[in-house]
Amino acid sequence: MPYHPITLPPIPDDTARTASTLYGEGNIYIRLGDHLNEFFYGIGPMKMEIHGESSAEASARYAMMTAFQYAEKLTDYQMVEAVRNRADLKYALHLPVNYPGFDSLALCEFHQRLFADPSNRLAYQELVDRLTEFGLLKTEKGQFLPVIQMLEAVCTGTRRQRVVEAMYQALEALTFTDSEWLRQTALPHWYVRYSRRKRMTFWPNGKGEWLTMTHEIGADIHYLLGEIDRSHQPKIASLREVQLLRGAFEEHFEVSTVQATNVHLIHWRRAGCASCTR
Repeated sequence: MPYHPITLPPIPDDTARTASTLYGEGNIYIRLGDHLNEFFYGIGPMKMEIHGESSAEASARYAMMTAFQYAEKLTDYQMVEAVRNRADLKYALHLPVNYPGFDSLALCEFHQRLFADPSNRLAYQELVDRLTEFGLLKTEKGQFLPVIQMLEAVCTGTRRQRVVEAMYQALEALTFTDSEWLRQTALPHWYVRYSRRKRMTFWPNGKGEWLTMTHEIGADIHYLLGEIDRSHQPKIASLREVQLLRGAFEEHFEVSTVQATNVHLIHWRRAGCASCTR
């Protein structure tokens, strides 16, 4: 079977002008954009149907974005926002300056397909190896960076952001619907933890802090949902944001009970992208 290399279109003139004005030649994404098609040479096309679109070119861009978000520790939503706002990333992806942007759920779907398809994952591993050698992806000297490790990191960060965003929205909806009930129910640390002004770190690290924080967030949600159930107030229980929070909790957490003390323990579901319902 003949090999047909992936070839993305040339860098648009408007992107080249903007990026050259804002960034120097030393910018890694500028250097990467100048050699983008070379990275895909000899690699079989990762052609997957994403959001109803089956395109090797689209899959190639999702593949690069996944590497970018791993390198910069960005969730899916943060990654598509970065592409929307940064000329160096548009340059790297050969996109026009006014490109309308990607859907974060489409990027998530690409990760799911990659998790589920060993042949595409093998092709992507070759691309990751080349990007590591290029210097985009950092590893300890001589270490190998498995694609599965990358996917688990980006998916975990994204899942955590979705949970926190659901909590944000539920608290805001409850504030407008019954601020007095929420004032009496809210735990003191919520005013700091769930402040929109406080930038929360979603990215997992090797020290385990993210897992501790995630369990604490899960406990907050479990407590809030329990208080809503005990209030017997259909007005707040039926809020769309509360229902979405309940769904997010059920998808990403498990609850076990210590029989002797009747204490509830909250556990983060360690599910892979392939089994994610998003």
